[in-house]
Amino acid sequence: MEVTDFVELAGTVPDDAGFECSSTIAGVGGALCVTPDSLVLRSAATGASTRVGTHTIRSWRATPAGATFSLAVEAGARHTVVLLSQFQAATVQAMTRAAGPATRLSV
Repeated sequence: MEVTDFVELAGTVPDDAGFECSSTIAGVGGALCVTPDSLVLRSAATGASTRVGTHTIRSWRATPAGATFSLAVEAGARHTVVLLSQFQAATVQAMTRAAGPATRLSV
């Protein structure tokens, strides 16, 4: 099982980042960077990054799935990133500070 850490995947981190992590496991993964006013989510599959303003977040949820968890964020559209489960507690804490408590996503 191949595991890639943040240094290899995420690239440059903003100076004002309050939290950042990234991982790839079995070809599935992504990166998350939380700053005071935005989130940057990066998909390992596509390499594409999405910046979401924290003031535009309507809801978010972290869902565990074995060795990983999925972070879904709704802000106009739904954005999802997959990270190693070891990052879930810290991610939930960072997301709660940035965007408030987790809420139910729309269907």
